[in-house]
Amino acid sequence: MKNGMVQRREFIKTLGCLPPALAFAGCGSDSNNGAEQNTPGMKSLRKKAAHRKRRMIMNNDGNDYSRAPEGFSVNPESFLNMRSTPLVGSHVDAVFYCTGVFNVYTHKSDETELRTMMSSGSHYVHELIKQGTDSLELMTGFCHEHNMECFWSMRMNDNHDSGKNYEYLLSEWKRNHPELLMGKRGDEFSFTRGKWSMVDYSRQEVRDKVFRILEDVASRYDVDGIEYDFFRHPAYFKPQMFGEPVTQEHCDMMTGLLGRIRQMTEYIAAKRGRPMLIACRVPDSVDYCRAMGLDLEKWLADDLVDIVSGPGYFKLEPWENFAELGKRYDVPVYACFVSRRIMGGGEPEEGTAIKYWRGEALNAWNAGVDGIYTFNRFNPNDQLFRELGNPELLKTLDRIDQVSYAGSSGYLDPGYWLKDGRDYIIKG
Repeated sequence: MKNGMVQRREFIKTLGCLPPALAFAGCGSDSNNGAEQNTPGMKSLRKKAAHRKRRMIMNNDGNDYSRAPEGFSVNPESFLNMRSTPLVGSHVDAVFYCTGVFNVYTHKSDETELRTMMSSGSHYVHELIKQGTDSLELMTGFCHEHNMECFWSMRMNDNHDSGKNYEYLLSEWKRNHPELLMGKRGDEFSFTRGKWSMVDYSRQEVRDKVFRILEDVASRYDVDGIEYDFFRHPAYFKPQMFGEPVTQEHCDMMTGLLGRIRQMTEYIAAKRGRPMLIACRVPDSVDYCRAMGLDLEKWLADDLVDIVSGPGYFKLEPWENFAELGKRYDVPVYACFVSRRIMGGGEPEEGTAIKYWRGEALNAWNAGVDGIYTFNRFNPNDQLFRELGNPELLKTLDRIDQVSYAGSSGYLDPGYWLKDGRDYIIKG
């Protein structure tokens, strides 16, 4: 493991000598023309990799902060046994691995901050670092050993650190740059309520920081791709927080950032000799996305993302619309399932809940999606990882057929995040 980490450090040094077309890493200049840097050969390989069969994608959602159970012996084998080893033989063909919240992660980096220990107990990911490895390196190695993909998933504006009970998640970078946040502690907004600690993407300094975070992971870890998780959480520009319009200028800022990141990943892909994919998780309405400053259709038209997953807490349109979007732009799309949406915010007995998951998965498959994406399901022994990726199997299982849309309160309500957000609901 130590040799691998040394190799990553040596590789990142080469990025300090980028050719003129790619000398954007620290200059604070976004580009809208990331696709122009694609070489024809690498683009062809990337398209082929994007359309690889993925029955299921498991978003392993930053759950590494848990304290180790009493008597738990921390080592790579025990970590993988708890997190991923039981996935072998399941329908999971890709792990989208999230290691924390904005700038606070459980992988080691000189760019970002290491997640601090909890108030008591042993933080086992710190133990892994002492042993010369970390959670992300172990996860990429595991996935490749078992013919799975491993993406690093970045929560683009996670707001857990707005809460009083999550003070330990607020990064020093945010503490040192309060002017780059949506507000200050105690502020209440018309939309998103008290999510003051979210970063403001209209600031070049924020976009530069996001770029550096992603460049750091892409250049140091053997990931198959990166994911922009725009659903965790869906607010990026200040006007949205006050119920005011997010403009085309805001959209162009975000598109420029994505173009710049595409240039960077293509350069790294050429250096290592294999593609690096870019995925995104977004609301399943292009109009809702645009109202937030996420110009999804332009991203697809300009070849800035390779895989699209959605939705999340709420769903806005029939699965058929989402599948058609992918076909229109020759991009695979994955139906994202979150328990809080599927169960309407409630949690019935697991036997009943499983029937809802099965039914909605079959409906999504029948609508033409390319696979199933799970969020907030962490147990690698979960039987659903051996069921949801096979529509023929689902037809034979006990299920409750449904398509779940939006809730009426809190995170499950599209109007919680965006003014008139419920107007975007188009049920089939």
